Amino acid sequence: MTGTAAPRRRAYDASARRAAAEQRRAHVAVTAAGLFADLGWRRTTIVAVAREAEVSPEYVTKTFGGKHGLLMAAMRSASFGRSGSLRDSFAALRLDEEPDPAVRLDRFVDFACDVVVPMAPFVPVLAQGAGDDDRMRDVLEAARHGHVELVRSLVELLATGPVHPDTVDEIVVLTRAETYLTLADERGWSVARYAAWLRRSVAQAVNVTA
Repeated sequence: MTGTAAPRRRAYDASARRAAAEQRRAHVAVTAAGLFADLGWRRTTIVAVAREAEVSPEYVTKTFGGKHGLLMAAMRSASFGRSGSLRDSFAALRLDEEPDPAVRLDRFVDFACDVVVPMAPFVPVLAQGAGDDDRMRDVLEAARHGHVELVRSLVELLATGPVHPDTVDEIVVLTRAETYLTLADERGWSVARYAAWLRRSVAQAVNVTA
C-alpha cells in the first residue's frame, strides 16, 4: 500500500524576528539617551520616552525593567556600542596582545575618549537619579567600582615597573566623565586637547615613555 508522503515542515527561522526586536530595543534606548541628556532624570519619564519612540509604556517597562534600567541602556547606546558594557569594550581592545606599551597607551586613550566624551551629558542625570532613586544609587556605586577595577587592569597592562600606590586613584580621576566635563565646559578644552593631556598624564603615572 502506498501513499503520498506528508510535506516536510520547514524549520522556523526566528533570526529576522530577533533582529527586529533588537532594532526596536536599540531605537528606544537611543531615544531615551537623547531625552535624558536634554531633560535630565526627573523630566524624562517612561511615558515621554514611549511617546517619542512610538512604543507603549508597558513595552519600555517590560524591556528595560524600569527607569533605572532604561538610563543604563541609554548610556550604553551612547558610549559602549553593541558590546554592552564598559568591561566588554575594554576587553575588545586586546591590550594584552600588544607588545609595545606606548601603542597600548594610545589604544586606551582613544578608547577612553570614545567612552568619556559621550558620557559627559549624563553626569548630572546620574547625580539626580542617585539622589532620587535607591536603585540608581546602587547602579552608580556598581559603575564606580567597575571603573576602579578596570583601571587596575589597565595599570597592570601599561606599567613597565613599580608604580606609585596612588596610581590607580589618579587614573580613575583622570578618566571620569566629570573630569572631562569640567575641562570641556568650564575651561573650554577640545576633545583633542583632553586626549593629549590624558595621554601625558597616564604615561607619567605608569612610567610609559614615547
